[in-house]
Amino acid sequence: MSVQMVISPRRLARILSFAALGLTLASVAGSLSAFYLSPGEGLLKEMQESFVRLFYLDAEANVPTWYSASALLLCSALLAMIACAKRAQQDPCVRHWTAMAVVFLCLSIDEEAILHEMAIRPLRLALHTDGLLYYAWVVPGAAAVLLFALAHLRFLWRLPPRTRVLFCVAGAVYVGGAIGVEALSGLRAARYGEGDSVYVMIATVEELMEMTGVVVFIYALLDYMGRHLGEVTLRFSAVRPRAAAKRPPSPASAPAALAHN
Repeated sequence: MSVQMVISPRRLARILSFAALGLTLASVAGSLSAFYLSPGEGLLKEMQESFVRLFYLDAEANVPTWYSASALLLCSALLAMIACAKRAQQDPCVRHWTAMAVVFLCLSIDEEAILHEMAIRPLRLALHTDGLLYYAWVVPGAAAVLLFALAHLRFLWRLPPRTRVLFCVAGAVYVGGAIGVEALSGLRAARYGEGDSVYVMIATVEELMEMTGVVVFIYALLDYMGRHLGEVTLRFSAVRPRAAAKRPPSPASAPAALAHN
Protein backbone atom coordinates (compact mmCIF):
# COMPACT_ATOMS: atom_id res chain seq x y z
CA MET A 1 0.00 0.00 0.00
CA SER A 2 1.27 3.45 -0.90
CA VAL A 3 0.31 6.52 1.14
CA GLN A 4 1.06 10.00 -0.18
CA MET A 5 1.22 12.98 2.16
CA VAL A 6 1.59 16.51 0.81
CA ILE A 7 2.97 19.05 3.31
CA SER A 8 2.39 22.74 2.66
CA PRO A 9 5.18 24.87 4.20
CA ARG A 10 2.84 27.82 4.65
CA ARG A 11 0.07 25.76 6.23
CA LEU A 12 2.38 23.95 8.64
CA ALA A 13 4.06 27.23 9.61
CA ARG A 14 0.62 28.72 10.28
CA ILE A 15 -0.34 25.79 12.50
CA LEU A 16 2.93 25.99 14.45
CA SER A 17 2.56 29.77 14.78
CA PHE A 18 -0.94 29.42 16.23
CA ALA A 19 0.36 26.77 18.63
CA ALA A 20 3.22 29.03 19.78
CA LEU A 21 0.85 31.98 20.16
CA GLY A 22 -1.64 29.86 22.10
CA LEU A 23 1.06 28.63 24.48
CA THR A 24 2.26 32.20 24.98
CA LEU A 25 -1.25 33.46 25.78
CA ALA A 26 -1.79 30.56 28.19
CA SER A 27 1.51 31.38 29.91
CA VAL A 28 0.62 35.07 30.17
CA ALA A 29 -2.84 34.24 31.54
CA GLY A 30 -1.33 31.95 34.16
CA SER A 31 1.27 34.54 35.17
CA LEU A 32 -1.35 37.29 35.46
CA SER A 33 -3.52 35.07 37.62
CA ALA A 34 -0.55 34.31 39.87
CA PHE A 35 0.28 38.00 40.30
CA TYR A 36 -3.17 39.54 40.58
CA LEU A 37 -5.60 36.80 41.71
CA SER A 38 -5.64 35.29 45.18
CA PRO A 39 -7.93 32.27 45.19
CA GLY A 40 -6.95 31.44 48.76
CA GLU A 41 -6.36 27.88 49.88
CA GLY A 42 -8.02 24.78 48.52
CA LEU A 43 -9.01 23.49 45.12
CA LEU A 44 -8.91 26.82 43.24
CA LYS A 45 -5.37 27.53 44.40
CA GLU A 46 -4.22 24.04 43.39
CA MET A 47 -5.84 24.46 39.97
CA GLN A 48 -4.17 27.84 39.49
CA GLU A 49 -0.72 26.55 40.45
CA SER A 50 -1.12 23.49 38.23
CA PHE A 51 -2.13 25.67 35.28
CA VAL A 52 0.89 27.93 35.78
CA ARG A 53 3.27 24.97 36.01
CA LEU A 54 1.71 23.38 32.94
CA PHE A 55 1.94 26.41 30.63
CA TYR A 56 4.56 28.84 32.00
CA LEU A 57 7.04 29.32 29.17
CA ASP A 58 10.08 29.67 31.41
CA ALA A 59 9.38 26.46 33.33
CA GLU A 60 10.66 23.01 32.41
CA ALA A 61 8.98 19.65 31.82
CA ASN A 62 5.65 21.11 30.70
CA VAL A 63 3.65 21.64 27.50
CA PRO A 64 5.79 24.50 26.06
CA THR A 65 8.93 22.45 26.68
CA TRP A 66 7.44 19.48 24.82
CA TYR A 67 6.40 21.74 21.94
CA SER A 68 9.84 23.35 21.64
CA ALA A 69 11.69 20.04 21.85
CA SER A 70 9.39 18.52 19.22
CA ALA A 71 9.82 21.50 16.87
CA LEU A 72 13.61 21.28 17.17
CA LEU A 73 13.44 17.54 16.53
CA LEU A 74 11.38 18.22 13.40
CA CYS A 75 14.12 20.60 12.22
CA SER A 76 16.68 17.84 12.75
CA ALA A 77 14.57 15.33 10.80
CA LEU A 78 14.08 17.72 7.87
CA LEU A 79 17.79 18.53 7.79
CA ALA A 80 18.61 14.81 7.83
CA MET A 81 16.27 14.24 4.88
CA ILE A 82 17.95 17.03 2.94
CA ALA A 83 21.37 15.59 3.83
CA CYS A 84 20.33 12.17 2.49
CA ALA A 85 19.13 13.75 -0.75
CA LYS A 86 22.35 15.73 -1.09
CA ARG A 87 24.43 12.62 -0.46
CA ALA A 88 22.59 10.84 -3.27
CA GLN A 89 23.35 13.82 -5.51
CA GLN A 90 27.01 13.79 -4.34
CA ASP A 91 26.65 17.41 -3.31
CA PRO A 92 29.80 18.73 -1.54
CA CYS A 93 27.60 20.62 0.95
CA VAL A 94 26.21 17.41 2.43
CA ARG A 95 28.46 17.71 5.48
CA HIS A 96 26.91 21.08 6.37
CA TRP A 97 23.36 19.71 6.22
CA THR A 98 24.46 16.71 8.29
CA ALA A 99 26.16 18.91 10.87
CA MET A 100 23.05 21.05 11.23
CA ALA A 101 20.90 17.94 11.65
CA VAL A 102 23.15 16.81 14.52
CA VAL A 103 23.14 20.28 16.10
CA PHE A 104 19.35 20.51 16.09
CA LEU A 105 19.08 17.00 17.50
CA CYS A 106 21.33 18.13 20.36
CA LEU A 107 19.22 21.27 20.83
CA SER A 108 16.10 19.13 21.05
CA ILE A 109 17.70 16.88 23.67
CA ASP A 110 18.91 19.93 25.60
CA GLU A 111 15.45 21.50 25.53
CA GLU A 112 13.88 18.38 27.02
CA ALA A 113 16.70 17.41 29.40
CA ILE A 114 17.51 21.04 30.48
CA LEU A 115 21.25 20.38 30.14
CA HIS A 116 22.20 24.06 29.79
CA GLU A 117 20.16 24.89 32.91
CA MET A 118 22.20 22.37 34.89
CA ALA A 119 25.41 24.03 33.71
CA ILE A 120 24.46 27.55 34.85
CA ARG A 121 25.57 27.35 38.48
CA PRO A 122 28.88 25.49 37.89
CA LEU A 123 29.78 27.90 35.08
CA ARG A 124 28.83 30.92 37.20
CA LEU A 125 31.09 29.72 40.00
CA ALA A 126 33.93 28.92 37.60
CA LEU A 127 33.72 32.14 35.56
CA HIS A 128 32.57 34.46 38.41
CA THR A 129 29.85 35.94 36.21
CA ASP A 130 27.00 38.23 37.23
CA GLY A 131 24.67 40.81 35.71
CA LEU A 132 24.10 40.16 32.03
CA LEU A 133 26.10 36.95 32.42
CA TYR A 134 24.18 35.77 35.49
CA TYR A 135 23.00 32.84 33.39
CA ALA A 136 26.60 31.87 32.70
CA TRP A 137 25.81 29.34 29.97
CA VAL A 138 25.43 32.26 27.53
CA VAL A 139 29.24 32.63 27.50
CA PRO A 140 30.02 29.22 25.94
CA GLY A 141 26.69 29.43 24.10
CA ALA A 142 27.65 32.66 22.34
CA ALA A 143 31.10 31.25 21.52
CA ALA A 144 29.52 28.11 20.04
CA VAL A 145 27.13 30.18 17.92
CA LEU A 146 30.01 32.30 16.60
CA LEU A 147 32.10 29.24 15.69
CA PHE A 148 29.11 27.57 14.06
CA ALA A 149 28.35 30.68 12.01
CA LEU A 150 31.95 31.02 10.83
CA ALA A 151 32.13 27.32 9.90
CA HIS A 152 28.96 27.57 7.79
CA LEU A 153 29.43 31.04 6.31
CA ARG A 154 30.44 29.83 2.84
CA PHE A 155 27.68 27.25 2.88
CA LEU A 156 25.15 29.95 3.74
CA TRP A 157 26.38 32.09 0.87
CA ARG A 158 25.92 29.19 -1.57
CA LEU A 159 22.26 28.77 -0.67
CA PRO A 160 19.54 30.23 -2.92
CA PRO A 161 18.85 33.88 -1.99
CA ARG A 162 15.36 33.17 -0.66
CA THR A 163 16.59 30.33 1.56
CA ARG A 164 19.59 32.36 2.72
CA VAL A 165 17.39 35.25 3.85
CA LEU A 166 14.98 32.92 5.67
CA PHE A 167 17.87 31.13 7.41
CA CYS A 168 19.34 34.47 8.53
CA VAL A 169 15.99 35.73 9.83
CA ALA A 170 15.34 32.47 11.68
CA GLY A 171 18.82 32.46 13.20
CA ALA A 172 18.70 36.11 14.23
CA VAL A 173 15.32 35.73 15.94
CA TYR A 174 16.21 32.45 17.66
CA VAL A 175 19.70 33.45 18.85
CA GLY A 176 18.47 36.94 19.74
CA GLY A 177 15.97 35.36 22.10
CA ALA A 178 18.04 32.44 23.37
CA ILE A 179 21.16 34.49 24.15
CA GLY A 180 20.36 38.22 23.84
CA VAL A 181 17.08 38.36 25.75
CA GLU A 182 18.30 35.57 28.04
CA ALA A 183 21.13 37.89 29.12
CA LEU A 184 18.59 40.62 29.93
CA SER A 185 16.49 38.19 31.95
CA GLY A 186 19.65 37.15 33.80
CA LEU A 187 20.37 40.78 34.67
CA ARG A 188 16.85 41.15 36.08
CA ALA A 189 16.99 37.82 37.91
CA ALA A 190 20.33 38.72 39.52
CA ARG A 191 18.78 41.85 41.04
CA TYR A 192 15.16 40.92 41.76
CA GLY A 193 14.84 37.16 41.39
CA GLU A 194 12.89 35.05 38.93
CA GLY A 195 9.52 35.73 40.58
CA ASP A 196 9.56 39.39 39.56
CA SER A 197 6.84 40.49 37.11
CA VAL A 198 9.33 42.24 34.81
CA TYR A 199 11.46 39.09 34.72
CA VAL A 200 8.42 37.04 33.73
CA MET A 201 7.69 39.48 30.90
CA ILE A 202 11.29 39.33 29.63
CA ALA A 203 11.35 35.53 29.85
CA THR A 204 8.08 35.34 27.93
CA VAL A 205 9.51 37.48 25.12
CA GLU A 206 12.62 35.28 25.06
CA GLU A 207 10.68 32.04 24.71
CA LEU A 208 8.34 33.52 22.10
CA MET A 209 11.34 34.64 20.02
CA GLU A 210 12.85 31.15 20.22
CA MET A 211 9.61 29.50 19.11
CA THR A 212 9.18 32.05 16.31
CA GLY A 213 12.72 31.49 15.06
CA VAL A 214 12.17 27.73 14.91
CA VAL A 215 8.88 28.15 13.02
CA VAL A 216 10.61 30.37 10.44
CA PHE A 217 13.40 27.80 10.10
CA ILE A 218 10.94 24.93 9.58
CA TYR A 219 9.20 26.98 6.92
CA ALA A 220 12.56 27.73 5.27
CA LEU A 221 13.53 24.04 5.19
CA LEU A 222 10.19 22.89 3.75
CA ASP A 223 10.24 25.72 1.23
CA TYR A 224 13.76 24.73 0.16
CA MET A 225 12.78 21.08 -0.15
CA GLY A 226 9.75 21.94 -2.25
CA ARG A 227 11.64 24.27 -4.59
CA HIS A 228 14.94 22.41 -4.97
CA LEU A 229 14.39 18.76 -4.04
CA GLY A 230 10.90 18.15 -5.34
CA GLU A 231 9.32 14.90 -4.20
CA VAL A 232 10.91 13.08 -1.25
CA THR A 233 10.01 9.40 -0.85
CA LEU A 234 10.27 7.45 2.40
CA ARG A 235 10.28 3.68 1.96
CA PHE A 236 9.97 1.24 4.86
CA SER A 237 11.01 -2.38 4.30
CA ALA A 238 10.56 -5.30 6.71
CA VAL A 239 13.37 -7.35 5.09
CA ARG A 240 16.82 -5.93 4.51
CA PRO A 241 18.26 -6.60 1.03
CA ARG A 242 21.46 -8.08 2.48
CA ALA A 243 19.55 -10.48 4.69
CA ALA A 244 17.50 -11.60 1.70
CA ALA A 245 20.67 -12.15 -0.36
CA LYS A 246 22.24 -14.33 2.35
CA ARG A 247 19.14 -16.46 2.80
CA PRO A 248 19.99 -20.22 2.31
CA PRO A 249 18.58 -21.91 -0.81
CA SER A 250 15.23 -23.64 -0.54
CA PRO A 251 15.10 -27.48 -0.69
CA ALA A 252 13.64 -27.30 -4.19
CA SER A 253 16.65 -25.38 -5.47
CA ALA A 254 19.27 -27.54 -3.70
CA PRO A 255 19.44 -30.31 -6.37
CA ALA A 256 19.97 -27.74 -9.09
CA ALA A 257 22.80 -26.18 -7.12
CA LEU A 258 24.44 -29.58 -6.58
CA ALA A 259 24.11 -30.50 -10.25
CA HIS A 260 25.76 -27.22 -11.20
CA ASN A 261 28.70 -27.97 -8.90
